Formats: sequence, C-alpha cells, structure tokens
Amino acid sequence: DPAGLKRVRRLKHSAREFVSFPGGARIKQAPVTFAYLHLKMPGLPYSDALLNEYGVAVASNNCPSREDSPELSAGGVGGAQLRRLVAERARTALEGVELVGGLVERFGYTASGRTMVIADPREGWLVALVNGKHWVARRVPDDSVAVIANTYTIGKVDLSDRKNFRGSADIVDYAVKRGWYDPKSGPFVFREVYARPDVKTAVWNTHRWYSGLRILAAGEIKRPEEAPLPFTVKPREPVSVRLLARVLRDHYEGTVYFDSSAERKRSPHLGHTTTICSPRTNSSSILQLRESPSVEAATVWWLCLWQPCSNPYLPVYAGVEQLPRSLLLRDETGEKRGRGAFGEAYGQFFDVASWVEKDYYGRIGKARRLWNRFEEASLFFQPFLDSYIKAKWAESPDLVRELLTRRLYGAVEQALAEARGLLAASPPSSLPQGR
Repeated sequence: DPAGLKRVRRLKHSAREFVSFPGGARIKQAPVTFAYLHLKMPGLPYSDALLNEYGVAVASNNCPSREDSPELSAGGVGGAQLRRLVAERARTALEGVELVGGLVERFGYTASGRTMVIADPREGWLVALVNGKHWVARRVPDDSVAVIANTYTIGKVDLSDRKNFRGSADIVDYAVKRGWYDPKSGPFVFREVYARPDVKTAVWNTHRWYSGLRILAAGEIKRPEEAPLPFTVKPREPVSVRLLARVLRDHYEGTVYFDSSAERKRSPHLGHTTTICSPRTNSSSILQLRESPSVEAATVWWLCLWQPCSNPYLPVYAGVEQLPRSLLLRDETGEKRGRGAFGEAYGQFFDVASWVEKDYYGRIGKARRLWNRFEEASLFFQPFLDSYIKAKWAESPDLVRELLTRRLYGAVEQALAEARGLLAASPPSSLPQGR
C-alpha cells in the first residue's frame, strides 16, 4: 500500500464482505466502492486527503476536545477509516457527512477530537467529531469561506435547520449534564463548550485561523485578542487557486505576529510556534472541485510537495489515466528518515525546501520567481485546456484522459527540471522535519 499520491480503483464486493475497524467494530461492505485519489503520508495515518470519482473530497484537522469519559462501542472508529469510507461510498458531500455522523453515533470516535472537511462541486461542510458519540456538522454558505486550524470553529448550532446543520440530537443536553454549559449563561456555542480549553485559545491555532481569514476576508478581521473569530467570512474576491495559494504560503507577513526582528536573519518558519506554511508541512493541496463536463475532466488537485512557499503547485486533473511514479514515496512505513525515503518528486522538492531554508531570505526570492512563472503558465493555459475538454469530452473521453495524463507528466517533468537547475549551484544541507 504505497504512500504518496496514488489511485484506488472502483471495486465490486460480495454480500459476504465486511469492513473491519482496528478496535473490533465492523460494518457490511458496500456492493460497490468508488474510485478515488489518495494522498497518503507514511507513518501518519491522520495526514491524508482523498478525492473520489464523484468529486467528493475529504481531509481533516486534529481538534482536541474536552471529553474525558468517551462512550465507545466495539472499540469505536477512527478518522483514517472514516475518511476512506467517505471516499468509497459518498456521491455528495452531504452523504459523506451523514455517513460519518451515523458511524460516530453507532460506535463512537476513538481520538480526542477532529474536524473533517467534506466538500463536492456544489457545497462544503465542516464535521466536528468529539471523542465518543457526539458530533456536529455545519455547511459553509455558498457566498462565504471558512478557515480552520487545530481547534473547533463551529459556533452556534441549530439542528432544526437541516439545510445547514447536522449533529447529535443531545449535543446541548450532554454538555449541560457534564457541567460544561449553563443555558442561563447565554447561547450555546459549540467551539466554546466542547473544545479543550487550552487548545481553543492556543496562539498556534488562533493566529493561523486569524491570518487565513484576514487574507480572504472582504472586510477587516479583528485579532483573536480583540474579538471572537467568525466561522466564515465573505471573500474579498472570487476564491481562486491564486488566492488560496497565498493563504497556504503565509507566515503572518504584514501582521503583528510576524517576527520582524528575525527578518532577513532566519527563516520565518522559525519566528513563531506555528505558521500556516510551516517547516513541518509535508504537502499542501488546493482542490478545485468542478463538474462540467464531468468531474474527472474538470476537477483539479493542485498538489505541492513540502513547504508551498519554496515549491510549486502541480495540476493533477482527476481524470488522468496514470499518475507519475515520482509522486509516490519509497518508504511506506515512515520508519526511514532522510533523502532516501522519498520518491523522485518528493526527493527533489525536499532538496529545494532544504536549500531555501538554509538561507531563506537569500534564496526565497529566486525560488518564488521561478515557481510564480511556472504556476502562472499553468493557470494561463487552464482556460484553453478547459475549452478543449468541453468540446471533445462527449465524443472522445479517452483522448481527453490521455491529454490530461500528458499534461500532468509534462508539468511534473518541467518542475523537476526547474528544481534541478535551481539547485545546480548550491546543494542542500539541511533537513526539514515533515509531519
């Protein structure tokens, strides 16, 4: 079961098959499990993302809860298995939300807490799981954008509003029973009641949450020390690959949290406990979910290996016939460390990240100019490719799939060649620590 970016094919199953969970729980297997792309990190079962053939994408964030007496049945279910089941069974984001919620209520969630992001070309949801059998999901409004770090962000909950909420029927009553919430104190706010207290106020969460929002928001966002951060904001411009890449490359530049005393002396990754773009970032993804003329011909997974500030986003169309082996990792367990554990692409971009980190302000400008040109060329070419796809898809889908595959292989090879040229004069000597 190789790590890296891989394709899992659609499969048929017999009525006698079951899906088993590590703790002992099991459910009947679906008659058919859908095909999906899976980005998997070795030795990190919670650090993955999946995109299925219906355009349903799922990823997640660790969000510790305050629950200290979780109820589990048959050992409970974990996040890695839940994400895989969403990819295998959900035709829409809402189907994925209800699948996850049903399994959590039946068996209980094994970890402290997590927020799953489940989206399709038409809508997106955040699904907050609490250790045990409690959960809440909120839909992100069509005209808004949400940001999440490693703590719950869902605020007020209205389970009677079925268009925008799902969750455990006793989510409020249970909190009252445990003494976490007093109805006389004011409205029930999920994140305030269920998040682990030290985590919900930790600067490595609130500062990332704030910085993402202030880049995206049309209006001013007050710092978390001044006012509670909002669940969503109206974006300043149509959300695009460029705009999201800017968020994912952020180190708090232009804010009071940026360590200006370290500027031009050390990497901005070292100026704060955790920035959005971090030395622990092992990959970064932007999923452009579209469905016309089909999900496989329109949806693009923009994938960056290692820190996105120093490396490029590669366009992976969902309909590619085959993925380059260079996007896999040689070590499948996470036990090995160092350059030899990576496949060709991971290794090459690891070298770039290492090279930049060694002399960040002396080298980041050269790296960014290179990758800006690369990405702008990809984005400039995309409308022309989209027009061709729409014109040819109905009559020649196999031809389109071959074109998309050639596009990916060409982009990867070009990026690798550019990276080799960048490093030719100065080999890397430091090791970024992936997560």
